[in-house]
Amino acid sequence: MESLNSSGQNFTEQIVVNNEFVVFSEKYSQYHGYISSFICFFGVVSNILNIIVLTRKHMISPTNLILTALALADVMTMSVYLVYALYLYVFTLPRDTYGHSKGWMYFVVVNNLVVITCHNMAMWLTVSLAVFRYIFVCHHVVANQLCSLERAKLTIGIVVVVTILLCIPNYFMYRVYELAEYQPNYTGYWIDLSLFAQSHSLYQPITFWIYGVIIKIAPCVLLTILSACIICAMHEASKRRQRLLQQAGRHNEETSAEHNRTTMMLVAVVLFFVITEFPQGILAGISGLNQNFFQTVYSNLGDIMDLLVLLNSAINFILYCIMSQQFRDTFTNLFVCNFISLRNVHSAKQNGMAYSTVKTEVTQV
Repeated sequence: MESLNSSGQNFTEQIVVNNEFVVFSEKYSQYHGYISSFICFFGVVSNILNIIVLTRKHMISPTNLILTALALADVMTMSVYLVYALYLYVFTLPRDTYGHSKGWMYFVVVNNLVVITCHNMAMWLTVSLAVFRYIFVCHHVVANQLCSLERAKLTIGIVVVVTILLCIPNYFMYRVYELAEYQPNYTGYWIDLSLFAQSHSLYQPITFWIYGVIIKIAPCVLLTILSACIICAMHEASKRRQRLLQQAGRHNEETSAEHNRTTMMLVAVVLFFVITEFPQGILAGISGLNQNFFQTVYSNLGDIMDLLVLLNSAINFILYCIMSQQFRDTFTNLFVCNFISLRNVHSAKQNGMAYSTVKTEVTQV
């Protein structure tokens, strides 16, 4: 959660810089709670639908298992952020002088840790998915052996453990303190750097570098390279297929069109991931080197970076519906067809009751 990096600074002691970043941050913060709450609500519902669809018996596969774990991570990310956004941006204000309770400030800290951990799990699960897809496309002979269901479960377990280990520095970054400790005229609680972070000047920059480079930039670079390899392999396979079809005197335009749609959607997925995550890694890396940049730029863009994280977590349902015919068919059968069937059964019961009532009245006459 990027915005805690700005709220973690004592607002009354923070240097006020009159620039466009500060003005934009103050204006946007008035709407952030409502926008992010809507995205979180949509994201939680859509990812629950993803889980329901992907865990159907005929949908179980190594790829879909990773997608299910990805949906679970996104649900956890947006569930806690929804409560955070409603409290801090809708019902109260993200200011130390508001008089927040100790319990809510501890929730904000826990929310920060959960969001960072779960979202980073989602990022590396996406990289794992790209690795599995690369093996399926480029090394299909050994794909069934290397990308089995058991290996998918092992991959998910490794991602969870490694992500928690990488996020450990963030767990000791902040603390909750009472405003009266520093400002006797104020009541309530707020969040600041932990005493350990304050006493070790390199702790925060190193944590920013781990967060920016290892947790943000590295997945973006890996995913871009893997996706480029997949697209190249798919293109070469399509050209070979077209040559074989032409030699046989046939030309399957539908297959070629489907290949182009899949390739374009893969490019769209990569671009969306890189656009939402890569800039955050760059900004975090620079903040680790320049404290003034952190105060004047990074902290004032915290809400926007949170919004990008939420969009990245909420968009998967739409992408699945566009990309996967099997997902669309399963979703339609599970929800649309069942809803229509239930409505027809209800209508039939209502009609039966009406018929029975009329028959009784006629009999009495």
